[in-house]
Amino acid sequence: MPSSLPRLYSLPRDDEGRALLPTGFAAGVAAFVAGTLAVAGWLALATDGSFSTLDAATEMTAGKPVPSVFVPVWTFGGAMGLPVRLVETTGPSRAVVLRNLVDGFDGAADSWYWLGALPPACVFLAGIVTARLAAWSRRPAEGFVTGSSVALGFAAAVAVAALVARVGLGDVPPNADGFVRIGSTGFHPTDLDGDSVGLPLWGAFSGLVFGVVFGGLGGAVASLSPFR
Repeated sequence: MPSSLPRLYSLPRDDEGRALLPTGFAAGVAAFVAGTLAVAGWLALATDGSFSTLDAATEMTAGKPVPSVFVPVWTFGGAMGLPVRLVETTGPSRAVVLRNLVDGFDGAADSWYWLGALPPACVFLAGIVTARLAAWSRRPAEGFVTGSSVALGFAAAVAVAALVARVGLGDVPPNADGFVRIGSTGFHPTDLDGDSVGLPLWGAFSGLVFGVVFGGLGGAVASLSPFR
């Protein structure tokens, strides 16, 4: 007889499917990777030149080239509503520079609707896959709980991206006026030593919310015919 509760860590059995937490975590990470790859494909088609020198990205780095792999990551974050962020705290005041990369790309206004729908869609599909593999989705409420297990993996992927996909600003040369200009804000070069720009770490909370809401909905849908 199938178990009435989800199996979190136990090995899969023929009547119950895969263990829930590892399956949900892997599906959440896969949702972030798949969304980022989809954005990279869109960027390759919709923009000219190397990702590393796109104005939308280099405006936040005072013209310094951005590693090409970072640009799709930052853009996928922008599709989630996350900005590329610099917080400069070495001076007497605190300066915060925020920029959503999606807003900065030519033609983004025409693509915003599908870009904005991409993160929920990826997490939604991850919830469906998790509910099917975990085989604990016989009722919508059960499916929602099962699908929402993708939240941890998706949030972890956002956190790793926020920590790793960063560009340091300590070696950016000043302009003729002796300042490094990021957006409309000017900084003294020494104030930027040790500072970097990238997705904010609090974006992991957004990833958690996306996973619970949209992954849960995907799991609930998986409990309905013809998905069962």
